[in-house]
Amino acid sequence: MHSVLTLLCLLFSVTLHAADTPPLQIANLGDFSLENGEVIQDATLAYRTAGTLNADRTNAILFPTWFTGNTEDLFSSDAVGAVDTSRFFLIAVDALANGVSISPSTSAHQAQQAFPHVSIGDMVHSQHQLLTEVLGITHLHAVMGISMGGMQTYEWVTTYPDFMERAVPIVGSPRLASYDLLLWTAELTALEQALDCECNEATARELAGMISQLALYSPDFHARQDPHDQGATLIADGRAGGMTLAINDRVTQLHAMIGHDISTSFNSDWALTAEAVTAEMLVVVGAQDHMVTPGPALEFANLTNSQTLVFDNGCGHQSFRCEQDRAFDAIRAFLNAPWPPLHLLDTSVDEETP
Repeated sequence: MHSVLTLLCLLFSVTLHAADTPPLQIANLGDFSLENGEVIQDATLAYRTAGTLNADRTNAILFPTWFTGNTEDLFSSDAVGAVDTSRFFLIAVDALANGVSISPSTSAHQAQQAFPHVSIGDMVHSQHQLLTEVLGITHLHAVMGISMGGMQTYEWVTTYPDFMERAVPIVGSPRLASYDLLLWTAELTALEQALDCECNEATARELAGMISQLALYSPDFHARQDPHDQGATLIADGRAGGMTLAINDRVTQLHAMIGHDISTSFNSDWALTAEAVTAEMLVVVGAQDHMVTPGPALEFANLTNSQTLVFDNGCGHQSFRCEQDRAFDAIRAFLNAPWPPLHLLDTSVDEETP
């Protein structure tokens, strides 16, 4: 019973709309050059769209996927529900190595461990190519994403700062904190050891899933919600979570997150990185998030004078899900507000010459 309540109340607290999931589309990017100098051969990027692109092609909102997630998840969980598709053209994109876009598990030329490492920046560059070369879009109304999707959002605002007007990184980070690095490296180590020794892959994937489950909610949440006899259910949920993505796909995305730091292109100068941002940002964090700790996001929000939305409800990485109505209301208001904001307008009045 507990797992059912958790699923309904926390992860997907709104009615599911699987029937409304738009069809999957596949874009061919050709041979795609990576930041590390390697090339993905015959790269493809999967995406789904909802709404109508306006005549000026300026009402598009890009929504990349989270770690291990895909665009079907975005729609079936209503994670994209904050976007008014009667007003905006939503482009949900499957991040590289998620098992739908080009991945170790899908590549015909660089399968499994022969697949090159990709970065969060590579994910963003591939999306930029999709927008400009396939969809003919040269400016976005907004970029937004959850968790690893939030990391991609931070990459967007510094790599292509003039490409969008607004950005909403949700429980993401501009660079991982030390605790985050420890968590993700523990998961990565479990998987890579199984690959190196050709050991029991399934066991390694289950272990990785349980490591993620440890950090998905806060300890306080578990203390309140999980009686002792639910321990077996939590363990089973963790093991099942580790099986949602092929092992080499998961390893590739883990490497991308662990290497993520938007200040790298700015000589690791945090203030200089912030100066590059021109988009208005709404930074959404969970105060007790133990999967992507909120410190770096809040620090960057302060440096960029961005709006913040902080959930201190004890739900950890799923904090915005516990208050999804509040989160969606705030995000909709931010996306729908007039542009440009008043503080960007020149309100001075020239005095008439006598």
